[in-house]
Amino acid sequence: MLGVLNELKVSYKIIEITYNFFSFFPNFLIQLFSYNIHINERLKDIFNEPQPSLLIACGRRTAPISLKIHKIFNKKPFLVHLMLPRYTFFIKNFDIIFTPQHDSIKEKKNIIKILGTPNNISYLSKNNSHAKTPRNSSNLTLLIGGDHSRYKLSVDIIKKILNLIREKIKPKYLLQISTSRRTSKRVIEYLENHAKKDFLFIKKIYHPFELNRKKNPIEHFLTNCSEVIVTGDSMSMISEVCSINKPIRLFYNSEFCSKKHILFCEKMIKEGYAFSIETLGEKSRSIKTLNASELIANKIKFEFLNTYGRNLY
Repeated sequence: MLGVLNELKVSYKIIEITYNFFSFFPNFLIQLFSYNIHINERLKDIFNEPQPSLLIACGRRTAPISLKIHKIFNKKPFLVHLMLPRYTFFIKNFDIIFTPQHDSIKEKKNIIKILGTPNNISYLSKNNSHAKTPRNSSNLTLLIGGDHSRYKLSVDIIKKILNLIREKIKPKYLLQISTSRRTSKRVIEYLENHAKKDFLFIKKIYHPFELNRKKNPIEHFLTNCSEVIVTGDSMSMISEVCSINKPIRLFYNSEFCSKKHILFCEKMIKEGYAFSIETLGEKSRSIKTLNASELIANKIKFEFLNTYGRNLY
């Protein structure tokens, strides 16, 4: 969301919403009751906000609130939603709904499919981080996802990745690793207690949940490396790093990736935004960057102009 707002370059206000037990109900039931039975805030407080010309929401639970605001305001805001809010009445009232290409959803007049997911990490490229980091940097960065649904990112898979890195790069590089909030305890324990001893090229490991941690070093990891390796179980993580101007190597297979994740990885490689991990250490052809936030923002500005005959600014 922030990535899209930053790309729009307009003044904005973020409205924080908290949810209660009723948020587990499907949207059509929430709408049948009152549109706001699932939130702790009063609609009146939200409606007292200055009436916006553009309203952007994300996720299923915010959709009824957006539709209610749209219904009550006399001057209708341009209504944008990120991700299709399933089981929701009056979806046609959204001016644009953005949904990922990898989701099995048909495009309609107001449903637009995009490659990748919006994020706020593209500022690294816009700050010319690649120019600051020489290609001969002695660091690699590995981003590790985690378990999802019935798919498990096991210790054996982590060993396979680390062995492959060692085979491809020999002792030439040092490795920076960042796990994610989905990374299992067993993988983290292996990285901390065994991997550092077995793979001496590991320079630093960061875990997002660490207590009393210092500033998240991910920006440093990404700027201070020549290549990035990502596990294929996180489409958002892949989209983020594919927005920076560096070779991105993907490791994925059916052991820990769903069919949807594998198709997404293959699409990113086919389109030239990423490479297979098998190419690690090889000189990359021209590197394409993907900025889903910018693509979404440009489409919003274009459709807003077509609808109202004026710019969003």
